[in-house]
Amino acid sequence: MPVSNRVQRAGQAAYLAAGSGLVALVMIALFFTVGQPFGTLNDAALLVMTLAIAPVMLGFYELGGRTPIGPARVSLAGGIAAVLVWSIVQAVMIGGVVTFDYDHGATGWFAVEAVSLIVIGAWLTGASTLAGPWLRPLLRWLGVVSGLGFIVFAVGLLLGGVDHPLTYLGGVGYQLLFPVWAYLLGRALARRATPT
Repeated sequence: MPVSNRVQRAGQAAYLAAGSGLVALVMIALFFTVGQPFGTLNDAALLVMTLAIAPVMLGFYELGGRTPIGPARVSLAGGIAAVLVWSIVQAVMIGGVVTFDYDHGATGWFAVEAVSLIVIGAWLTGASTLAGPWLRPLLRWLGVVSGLGFIVFAVGLLLGGVDHPLTYLGGVGYQLLFPVWAYLLGRALARRATPT
């Protein structure tokens, strides 16, 4: 597949991540005001958002950066593996196969999901920092802050569950800034993939 096709698909995936992230934000607000089924719909929207990150990772890899090829491949493989692990755990949780205790520090499968979010956030922070000149400064720093949001959110889940202060703080980057970053990245990637 030509690089421009991969970049175009990464742009489409970024739009999908942005849209599903926005849906997740609306659904979680409705869950806290109305209740179910909006919690489950939030979980499903987050699953779509997270799955869409994998093609974005591939687009970053294709466009290159300041990282040697070996570490870049390890980072890509680790990031995609984390997306897949998080998504599988999320899907089985939505299906009722496993349950999470949101009121206490994450353990079991919930902890696996939280650690996967840390890896995804680390990829997002590192990839945004080390991307080549194709990534504009606003997108670079918004990506770093969003990635740190993933990490802080997950650390809060591990330490104390959804009511931990770090979960709220990280949630700003994870559920508010990330969809904005993904939308702006989608626009930037669409321009890059369009022949001039």
